Amino acid sequence: MTWWTAPVFAGISVDLRDRFEAAQAELDWLLTATGRDLVFEAATRLGLDPRVSERLDPDLSALQVGDLSHTSLVETFRSGFPEGTSIAMELADEVQLVRAFADPDAALARIEATVERVVGAFPTAARHIQVGSNRGDVLDPYLLAANFELINPDQAAAISSTISHKILMKIEDMVGRMHEDTLGAMRGNFRVPEPQASPTGNKNVLHASFNPFPGADVGQVPIPDKPNKIRLFQCKAKTGSAKGGDGVRIGQQLALLGDTYGADTFFAAIVGNTLSGHRSKGAVLRASPTTAVLVGDAALRELTRSSSGAELLLRSYRRAFRTIAARSGYSFQDIATTITAEFESIAGPDEDLVDAWLHEAMSGDPADQDSREA
Repeated sequence: MTWWTAPVFAGISVDLRDRFEAAQAELDWLLTATGRDLVFEAATRLGLDPRVSERLDPDLSALQVGDLSHTSLVETFRSGFPEGTSIAMELADEVQLVRAFADPDAALARIEATVERVVGAFPTAARHIQVGSNRGDVLDPYLLAANFELINPDQAAAISSTISHKILMKIEDMVGRMHEDTLGAMRGNFRVPEPQASPTGNKNVLHASFNPFPGADVGQVPIPDKPNKIRLFQCKAKTGSAKGGDGVRIGQQLALLGDTYGADTFFAAIVGNTLSGHRSKGAVLRASPTTAVLVGDAALRELTRSSSGAELLLRSYRRAFRTIAARSGYSFQDIATTITAEFESIAGPDEDLVDAWLHEAMSGDPADQDSREA
């Protein structure tokens, strides 16, 4: 009997159990392959002579080679290619991608699709930063004034930095959402499906079919040393992504998962270098003392089962970012010039731009601004 057919997993969807089986096969390959196998696959994918893999010590395992830093991989391959080329760098990239994913093309395609949607929503006209998708979300004239007076007295520079800020907010939200899907696609991992309302209508209740792992975002199949113990992770982008009040609920959910499945549980913040100041660590640990609270490299070592985990995640993102940057043709400088000209047109010849935008942003029909007028 395989671990995912155990009674505790009865009722879990066929699709999810199929992912369990695939993730186990992905991990098993990684645990048994040699370093040369890993590099052979990467080189073949790039159309390089696969004999480059013979540069490696035959006793190195795929895990050992996959755990090498990007810099170490580049140094390993550099002497085998002409000076002045980027081939060693590209091969190092590909080795890390093959270490991370059983199907790098599919994983990258999913990331690229997400990035392309977000880039497609980048501002191209003044109206896109003056008013957000919510009509009430207008550009704050007081922040614009602070930008002018404290940072960029040059009008064009102030508007350009305002556009940058809007774009970076979209990117921050995008990257935070990508972490769970990307980590869930890595070898030996599975993405926990979004919770569905159970027959009672509650999305937070454990239900084998509708919500088998409440509180978890990413799971991992067992390793040989612990053949029946899955690992379940609640993932946040940063230590401050979860409010302090969320800690009790998250801890209770992780404790329930540990009790129900015998799982090892983790509360992981992807970005950071210290647990100091963690807003919900204490509440999580009080509710679930056996949960490990992790941040930064410690979190990604566990989530990827690699000492180079942070680099494995970065490699996939940078490849996708480069692809979409080339495909989209979005030119920040050209767009900033266009938006600046549109912005400047709202001010009269003797009117300050900030004052002009103040009235644009704050004025409206009293019936739309005062509930007593409705």
